[in-house]
Amino acid sequence: MEFIKLLLFISYISCSVNNVSMQGYERLAEVPSFLIHCKETPVYSLLQCAALGRASKDVRFFFNKKESYCRWDCTFLYTGITVMTDQWQQYAIKWKTNAALSRPTFSSSVYGSDSSLWGAYYATNGAISAISTGIFASDYEMSPWLKIQLKDSKMITFVRVYNRRDQLGERFHDVALEVSPDESGNFVQRGFYKGPGLTDQVIEILCEYPTPGLYVRIRITEGTSNIINIAEIEIYTV
Repeated sequence: MEFIKLLLFISYISCSVNNVSMQGYERLAEVPSFLIHCKETPVYSLLQCAALGRASKDVRFFFNKKESYCRWDCTFLYTGITVMTDQWQQYAIKWKTNAALSRPTFSSSVYGSDSSLWGAYYATNGAISAISTGIFASDYEMSPWLKIQLKDSKMITFVRVYNRRDQLGERFHDVALEVSPDESGNFVQRGFYKGPGLTDQVIEILCEYPTPGLYVRIRITEGTSNIINIAEIEIYTV
């Protein structure tokens, strides 16, 4: 009888892991180097934890198998050290590579028209400035945006935005993640971040589903006098 119970338990765990995989998540060996603040609750299974993450449109969630606890709906800060024991397992949306690195960028405006300090190209140069320059900053306008041209059409799963790190992180709010399949400029919204963001926050915006695109645009959609600051943006594909 005990042997049968063991087989059933192994089958249950295997089924849960497979179901999580079918939802697009996979277990990652490493944990993020940035500090996290999450919601936390007891759960019955890994699958229930994945469902909480999916409902919150999370790119990643954390599961404590020993104590059957889940961490989801996390806020990530760039500065700090993540405290995570061996009991916690990280699951994240599957991705291949950052398709935005060193790719051409375009913007609705540049703060003070000074690209040497706040040009759009700073958003994809791989450097995450800790000060107010060497980042992309738009001018004040109703709906500022940043657009990235990928090398070729990719199946986009999520974007990761490194918010301004010194101050004024709340400027990042009501942001649409938009994708265009070609040069037609016909953008369709595939994700959204309400915010407002925090200073030094690392913001992950998940697509509703993997979407093919040649261009990706980040755009503020609410308010009348907005400015968007981005230290770096990463676009992850499958």
